[in-house]
Amino acid sequence: MRGLNAAILVAVTAWAGAAISGDDAFEQAVNYVFSGNAGGRTPQLLTSIVDESKCIISVETPGNSFLYYLKEINPDSIVVDETTGKISFEGDNTVVEHSFEKLPKVDKDNKGSITLRGDIERTRNALKLIFSKYCVPKSG
Repeated sequence: MRGLNAAILVAVTAWAGAAISGDDAFEQAVNYVFSGNAGGRTPQLLTSIVDESKCIISVETPGNSFLYYLKEINPDSIVVDETTGKISFEGDNTVVEHSFEKLPKVDKDNKGSITLRGDIERTRNALKLIFSKYCVPKSG
């Protein structure tokens, strides 16, 4: 049993290192924030990068579609709340668009929140990487 625990620890440590290095570090960080895993998939959720240079992220759930404009989010507004299990954020312009299956209406908002699906510290580290290296917010 001790050997199995050691093997799991080594695998998790190796994945954590891979998540913050290499060419796909941005994709893995985005996937971790939105889905709680580096692959960006859960049984009820699919995360994908629509436009890497503009930092536009798509999240699909059954019956719902979300577009997140990460460069529009004010990094100082991000709150990772372990008590409520939410990551909240806002910006001066539209940061999220939400559409419902079979309805033409698209809701736009300058604030939003997502469910905290992964480890809180890994999520904070992924957010830090996203907003310091890849999706530096628009100034003024």
